[in-house]
Amino acid sequence: MSGRQFPWDLRAVPWSDCREFTRGTWEGTILLSWGTGPHTLLATKRQLRKRGLRPGGQDPVAVLYFRCRRAAKQVFANLYLIALARPVRPMTPARWAALDKAMAARRTCRTCGETGYAELPKAHRTCEACLYSGGRLDPDSYLHDFLTGTPTFTADDHADLDRRSRPAPAGVLAPVVPIPRAPSRVDGAHLRKVVA
Repeated sequence: MSGRQFPWDLRAVPWSDCREFTRGTWEGTILLSWGTGPHTLLATKRQLRKRGLRPGGQDPVAVLYFRCRRAAKQVFANLYLIALARPVRPMTPARWAALDKAMAARRTCRTCGETGYAELPKAHRTCEACLYSGGRLDPDSYLHDFLTGTPTFTADDHADLDRRSRPAPAGVLAPVVPIPRAPSRVDGAHLRKVVA
């Protein structure tokens, strides 16, 4: 029978004057298992960001490891000293403008130059209309379901749908469609309260 992969180890740590139990080292950095590190002194990058802080150039003082059951693998996360963390730099108008420009470039089609509402695929940055008209649409694309096959409506049917979907002009009431109802019990005997 083999021992634990990372056995307990008593060693000096940078966040305390006393020696603490750790799980050894991982690539030269102290290794901690889930729930063993002091939450008030150490934090991951995401936890620092939640507090409005950033690592600020410091190296990680420890590595947290745990097993992710959903992904069925071990996860390693760097831990930083909260005391040495710096505040996050504020967003200036110039940084906002640069970010907006970069995000717009991700949404702009390289073929037609139109900017859409969603980010285009990184491989080609081309909108679906340009892919279809250029004959570069992937054979497995979901768009083939919409762009090929026999049409279900004729041109007259589409025109009729357009006419019906337009709102009625002012002063003209829309036709009332009667809704058939199931017969109901009107006697109300089942609704009376019994008073004793």
